[in-house]
Amino acid sequence: MLSISSTSDRPAAGQKSRGKPGRRIIPTTLLVLVLSGASLAQTRRLDTTTFVVLGEGIAAGMADAGLYYANQKANFGALVARQMGTIFPQPLVQGPGFGQPIGYQQLPVRLPAYPQTSVRVFPRNPGQARGAPSLFVFDLSVPGMTVGDALSRRPRHPLIHDDDPQQTFVNLALGFPALIFPDDVPLWSQVEYAEAMNPTVALVALGYHEAASALVERDPARIPAPADFRSNFQQIVQRLRARFSEVIVCTIPDPVDSAYLTDAESAARLMRTPSLVFYVGYGMTPEDRITREGLTEMGGQFQRGRIRELPAGAIMRGAELAPYRARVAALNTEIQNVARENGAVVYDMAALFRRVKTQGIAVGGQRVNADYMGGFYSLDGLHPGRTGHALIANELIGLINTTYGRSFTPVQVTAAAASDPVFAFRPATGEEYSPAELGISAADAEVGR
Repeated sequence: MLSISSTSDRPAAGQKSRGKPGRRIIPTTLLVLVLSGASLAQTRRLDTTTFVVLGEGIAAGMADAGLYYANQKANFGALVARQMGTIFPQPLVQGPGFGQPIGYQQLPVRLPAYPQTSVRVFPRNPGQARGAPSLFVFDLSVPGMTVGDALSRRPRHPLIHDDDPQQTFVNLALGFPALIFPDDVPLWSQVEYAEAMNPTVALVALGYHEAASALVERDPARIPAPADFRSNFQQIVQRLRARFSEVIVCTIPDPVDSAYLTDAESAARLMRTPSLVFYVGYGMTPEDRITREGLTEMGGQFQRGRIRELPAGAIMRGAELAPYRARVAALNTEIQNVARENGAVVYDMAALFRRVKTQGIAVGGQRVNADYMGGFYSLDGLHPGRTGHALIANELIGLINTTYGRSFTPVQVTAAAASDPVFAFRPATGEEYSPAELGISAADAEVGR
């Protein structure tokens, strides 16, 4: 027997103690139960029966110039679901895909035309002549979805909106096949859809679209105010937690860390020319960044053998970048606060993207980084490619294993990289472009050194 005494049970001065009448005796078995109960309270339970993902372009698997099934099936949500052994029906899209890539010319909405036939792809079960759409999907991510949209934007008739590409994407992802049924079939927003599925696990990855589009449009005011963002984000988390769901929320990657922006040293490696070409020829400083479009323009000028004035917006000066970083950091503080207050788990996706930027990550004998064509980002420079999604998935699996005491197997990142065209990219070899070939005088080059 193990006893625990309290000082308040000791005899007062002048009193005699008869045996140990003031001691509280607790059986060892009871004490063990108490202590083990406290330990179990620290290990959260995980039921993987219904796993849903709410998100925008990153979570959907947006890459290159659109959203299509090959990358959707390799997005981090699908990879995590596969490793957990749970079903994860997705609104798969036929190539070349849909979605309005951030920063590119916005194309008009058109009915399917070659090479598309049905837009949506329906997986076929063994023995079936053709696939059929699943009644529901658990991957609720839609490119272009904002935190406010997740709460309020619902599918609505007609299926195709000529004047509203985003509504069309929402319809195809969240409103099919419901939109072809009678009018009394409910049409849900992203959050309402998740609630209707009664998820046991919900992953929320929202906010990056606002940050990335603000950067590309060069307007930090487009990033939501922290109070407004918090109000919407808190509603999402609270409504999911009210369904007794385990909720994992992701911090927002800083788009300044993305491959959309390239410093002079990285550009020099990619384009095979001394970095002084950028410092002298284009007047850059080490803090300045070249945009995705600026890289394209510079490449054309190099091929023509002459540096000329760049179009407006080709270079972002270092002083321009601080407001974007500050605003994204403020939103991530709100995400952390909301998670703590509502019992959600936080995955720090922003920290992974920052590590890719500052250190790189070794994969299959090479180091992927945040350079344009550096292996982590797809061709749009803003969204991860398949290698990047595998790295995200493994961090999430590690967090789930640690938080819930599970042992799910990590993704084979090298296998994902083997089918990733950006990972397979190798810089050109041969002679570099010399400053003289690009019209930079010897005197200017000497000053630049």
